[in-house]
Amino acid sequence: MKLEKLIIYGFGRHENRTIELNKPMAVFYGMNEAGKTTIQQFVLQMLFGFSARNQPHKRYEPKAGGKYGGQLQLSDPIYGRVVIERTAGKSAGDVTVWFEDGRRGGETELAELLRGYDRASYEAIYSFSVHELQDLDQMTEQELTRTLLSSGTAGVDHAGKMESQLEREMGELFKKAGKLPLINRLTEELRELEMELREYKLRADTFRPATERLEHIKKRLAELGQAESMLVQDMKEAEKWQQAAPLLARKQQLERLAENGPVNFPESGIRQYERLLDQKNELQAEAAFLENEIGRLEPAGELPGTDSMADLLGREAEWHQINSSLKVKQEELSRLQDELGRLLKLCGMNKEQALLSDASLEQEERLKIVLDALQTAEQEQAFGQRRLEEERQRLSEAEYALKQYLAAEPPEEQRRRAEQWADIEPQLTLAKAQQKRQAGTAANNRLAQFLLGAIGIAGLIIAVVSADAFTGLLAAMALGASVWLWLRDRKSPKGSTDDLVERYGGQEAEYEALLIKLAEYDKGLDERFDAIEASKRKIAALPQTDSSRELQQYRGLLISLGFPEETSRVTVLTLFDKLRDVHAASSRLDRITEEIGKLESEQQAWLGQAQEACGKPASASNVISVLRAEWEARQQKLQHAGKIREKNQQLAEQSRKCAERLAKLSEAMDELFKRAAVEDEDSFYRAAKLSEQARSAQEQLQMVLSQLSAIGEVEKPAALGDAEEGTEQFLERSQQQLDELQDERQSLWEEQAEKLQLTRHLLSDEGHSMKLQELEAKKAEFQDAAKEWAVNRAIVEVFKQTMDELKETKLPAVLKLSESYFTQLTGGEYVRLLLSQEGNFEALRKDGLRFRVIELSQATKEQAYLALRFALASSLKESHPFPIIMDDPFVHFDRRRSQQVIKLVEELQADHQFIYFTCHEAMRQAWPSAQQIDVANPERSIQA
Repeated sequence: MKLEKLIIYGFGRHENRTIELNKPMAVFYGMNEAGKTTIQQFVLQMLFGFSARNQPHKRYEPKAGGKYGGQLQLSDPIYGRVVIERTAGKSAGDVTVWFEDGRRGGETELAELLRGYDRASYEAIYSFSVHELQDLDQMTEQELTRTLLSSGTAGVDHAGKMESQLEREMGELFKKAGKLPLINRLTEELRELEMELREYKLRADTFRPATERLEHIKKRLAELGQAESMLVQDMKEAEKWQQAAPLLARKQQLERLAENGPVNFPESGIRQYERLLDQKNELQAEAAFLENEIGRLEPAGELPGTDSMADLLGREAEWHQINSSLKVKQEELSRLQDELGRLLKLCGMNKEQALLSDASLEQEERLKIVLDALQTAEQEQAFGQRRLEEERQRLSEAEYALKQYLAAEPPEEQRRRAEQWADIEPQLTLAKAQQKRQAGTAANNRLAQFLLGAIGIAGLIIAVVSADAFTGLLAAMALGASVWLWLRDRKSPKGSTDDLVERYGGQEAEYEALLIKLAEYDKGLDERFDAIEASKRKIAALPQTDSSRELQQYRGLLISLGFPEETSRVTVLTLFDKLRDVHAASSRLDRITEEIGKLESEQQAWLGQAQEACGKPASASNVISVLRAEWEARQQKLQHAGKIREKNQQLAEQSRKCAERLAKLSEAMDELFKRAAVEDEDSFYRAAKLSEQARSAQEQLQMVLSQLSAIGEVEKPAALGDAEEGTEQFLERSQQQLDELQDERQSLWEEQAEKLQLTRHLLSDEGHSMKLQELEAKKAEFQDAAKEWAVNRAIVEVFKQTMDELKETKLPAVLKLSESYFTQLTGGEYVRLLLSQEGNFEALRKDGLRFRVIELSQATKEQAYLALRFALASSLKESHPFPIIMDDPFVHFDRRRSQQVIKLVEELQADHQFIYFTCHEAMRQAWPSAQQIDVANPERSIQA
C-alpha cells in the first residue's frame, strides 16, 4: 500500500491543501507549531477514524470553521487505486471508499482494505516517534523485553498489555505480605469477626450477676441522696450566717460615720476648686511668660531698600546675555587666532607678509595658467624621457637576447657537416639507385645458381640411378655453371657507391633536421640584429624637450606671492587658498576685537550699577550671586522686622485676655468659698474632707443594706453552737463529707450505667446474629475473590504459554532478519540478537561477549528496537503492506548512527513507503534524494 496524495479539506491549522507523495521516501519538514503532527494525525485519522472526545488524541477540528476532514488517495497491490474520504458526521466521521473498479464502500470495506488492523495495531508496528525510543531508558528489564517482543512479534503487545492488566488485577486481589489487596483484607476481617463472636459468648454469661448488683446500687443511691440533702441544708445556713455577720457589724460602724458630716458643702466642690486653682496658676504663668517675651523682642531698626537690586536681578538675563556673548566672542577670537597661526604656519609667512601678498582671483588664475603650462611641459618632457628609457630598455633587452642567442650557437662541426651534406646528398641518391640496380642483378644470378644447382643434383641422381652417362655429363655441366656463378658473385669487390651508402645510409632525417635547425638559428639571428637596428633608429629619432622656461616663470610667480621657491606644485593652490583664508581670518579677527571691546564696556557699566546697588565690591564672575545674596539678606531683614511687629501685637493681645480670665477665676473661687461657708483655703479643705467621709459612709451603708437585703433574714444556725469561730471549720468538715458522698454516688452511677448498658445490650442486642451473617457474607466474598484470582492466574499462564509459542514460531524468523538489521545499524559491533532461556533479550558483540539488553546504552537499545520494528514490518510486507510513519526517531543519534539507519531505510524503500516528520534541518538534509515537503511553506517544497 502506497499513499499517493493527501487532500485536506480542513484539519487543525491546515485547510484546502493538497500534498502529492511521489517518492518512496517523503520528508515533512517544519519548525515547531508548523503543523507536522497535524498532518501525521490526519493520515492516521483518515484511515482509522476521528478520535473520540474522551480519547487522548485530539480531533483537530478547524477553529475557523469550514469542512472537517479530507481524502487519502493510495494504491494497493490487491485493490488497486483507492480513494478514502472521511468527513464530519458521527464520532469517528463518515467514511466513503472508492475502488478502482467503480465500487463504493464504507467502514466494512475500509476494514478489509486495512486487513483488519485498528489504530493501536497499526501504531504498534508501522508508526513510532522519538518519545518511544527515549522511554526505553526508563524501563525495567521485563518491560524492555516485553517492548522488544511486541516490536518483533505482531499481537504480543496486546497480549502483553492484557497480561499486565491481569497481573495488576491479581495484585489487587492477593499478595503474600500485603494488607490492601482484597483477599488479604477479607482474611483479616474474617479473623476479627471470629474474635468478636467469641467475645459475645463471654458477655452472655455475665447477665445475672449484673442485675443483682443493680438492685444494691439503687438502694445505696437513695441513702446517699437523703444524707447529702441534709448536709447541704446545714452548709447553706452556715454559709448564709458566715456572709451576714461581717455585714451587720459594718452597718453599725457606717451609720455612726454618716451622722458626723457637714450639711451644705457643694457637691464635687474640691474638684471645682482645684480645677479653678490649676487654671489660675496656668494663667499666671502664661502672663509672666508673655511679659517676658514682650521684653525680649528687639527693636526693628532702619529698613534697607531693595528696589535697585530687584531691578538688576530682573535684568539678570541681560547680564548673562552680555557675558555669554563676550565669552562666545572671546572663544571665537581665540579660535581665529589659532586658526590664523595655523594658516600662517602652513603658508610659511608671518602675518605682515601674508597680508601684503596679493590673493586676488586674477593672481589665482595666473597661478593656475603657469601651473598648467609647467605641468604640460614636464609631462611632455617626462613622456619623451619615458619613451627614450623604454627604447633604451628595448635596445638593452635586444642586445642581451642576441648575447644569449649567440651563446646557444650550433658548433662549427655541425655547420661543416651541413655543408658536406649539401655535396653528399646528390651522390648518395645516385649511389642508392645504382645499388638498387645491382641488387636486382644479383638476385637474378642467385636464382640461376639455385636452378642450375638443382638441375645438376637432380641430373646426377638420375644418372646414378639410370646409369646414363649423358645425363650425368649434362648434370655436371649444370653444377659447374652454378659454382662458377657463385664464385663470381663472391669475388666481385664493393665499389665506392656501396661505401657511400653504407656510410650515410639512414642518416637523411638527421641531416635534414640539422639543416632545419641551422636555418632557424640563422633566421632568429637576423631577426635580433634587425631589432637592435630598429631600436637605435628610434632612439635617434626621439625629440628633445625642456621645461626650464616654464619652471622659471613658476618660481618667479611664487616669489612675487611671497612663497618659497621650493613650494610643491601639488600644494601651491592649497597654500594660495590658505593665504586667502589668512586675509579673511585677519578681517574677522579685527571685527571680533571691536565687538569684544563694546561688550566689555557694557559689562563694566552693568557691574558698576550692581556694586552701587548692593554696596559691596563684586566681580564679573560673582556679581549675580552677590546681588542675590544681598537681596535675600535684605528681604530676610524686612520679613524679620514684620514678624517682630506682628508678634508684639499678638503678645499684647494675649496678655490682655490673660488678665481678664484671671479676674473671672478669682470671682469664681470666692463664690465657691461662700457656698461652703468658709473663709480661706485650709477651712475649705477640712470641710471637703468631712463631707467626703460622710458621703462615702452613706454610699457604703447603702451597699451593705443591699447585700443584707439580698441575703434575707439571718439567724445563727443551731449546728454552730455558741462559738462563732467554728463556722469555717464546720464548712470545711461538711464539704469534705459532701465530696465523699458525691464521689461514692458518681462511682455508683458509672457502675450502674455500665451494668444497665450491659444488660440492655444482652437483652436487645442482635449483633451476634448480624456478626454471624457478616461472617457468612465475608466467607462468600472471600470464595468469589479467590475464584477470580484463580481464573486470572490460569489466564496469565495461558498468556505465558502463548508468548512462549509466539517466541518459538513467529519470533525466530523476525529475529533472524532483525539480527542482520541490528548488525548493520551498529556497524558490525554487535552480530546477533538473542533470547535467553529466561526469556530476556541479549546482544552478542563481535568479540563474543553477551550483554543483557538492559545493560546496553540508550542508543544501542534504540537500534535494537528499530531493527525489530523494521524486521517485523518487512516480514508482514506481503500480508500488510502499510507505509511506515516516523516522527523524528533518529534526532538524538550521533552522525555515525544516523548514517547507518539512513542507509538501512534507503535499502528498505524498495519494499516500503516511508513518511518522515522532522523539525531539524540536519535530518532534512540527510535525505537528499527524498521528496522534501516544507509544512509551513508549500511553495518551497521539493517535488519530484
